[in-house]
Amino acid sequence: MSSLYQKTTTKDNTVKIKWLLLIMVSIVVLIVGVAAKTTLGKVENTTNPVIPEISANNVTMKLISAHTEGSGSYRVELCYDLPDQRDWLLTYSNTFSNTTLSFADVKVHPIEEGTMYWKYDENGRITQRCEYLLFAVKIPSQNKNLSLRIGYLYAKEPGQPDYCLETSQKMVERNYPVTIDCMKINGFENMVYVKLPFELLSIDPVFKNIFKDVKWDFYNGPWSFTFPVNPP
Repeated sequence: MSSLYQKTTTKDNTVKIKWLLLIMVSIVVLIVGVAAKTTLGKVENTTNPVIPEISANNVTMKLISAHTEGSGSYRVELCYDLPDQRDWLLTYSNTFSNTTLSFADVKVHPIEEGTMYWKYDENGRITQRCEYLLFAVKIPSQNKNLSLRIGYLYAKEPGQPDYCLETSQKMVERNYPVTIDCMKINGFENMVYVKLPFELLSIDPVFKNIFKDVKWDFYNGPWSFTFPVNPP
């Protein structure tokens, strides 16, 4: 009888130990999982900081990318709402002073603007435009943050001639390596600008005279951003 009692007791103790070990393992797994999730959350927040959208006058603009391009240029990419179905640009072709990239005591204006792509609503209507701005500047290594200010959006007044094709043809005739590019987009009155080399347009008097005759509408901002030189 005593031997049977000892066997039963030993068996019960073994079962209890197994259950105890199982519970301990489950607790450890739970703690590790929570810790991993917390750590992952911290890593995501560190490597992917959210650059806020800026809204002004019912138009929202978002900085989506910024980086050094080549040896002496800096590129900024943004998406923004269109006030209406017109060719709204970030830079005024006659003067660039309202679009500024700055750091320390330096302020520079874009030498080129171009369209990367469009965003559509469920009815196929264009609601947003995504553009790049190119600045001829090399950012010193000691600078950690930059500021971008866009004062207005610009679009030709309705009924204007198609200056885009005229300008593009004259650039080809003059054998310029850089050209202005245009394309037809459904829903827009005329061809739209998809690449504007502002620096070239401001130097050559032929092109300055063409754009001098263009009548523009202005849409008030401003939209101002501060961001790292090399955001993730």
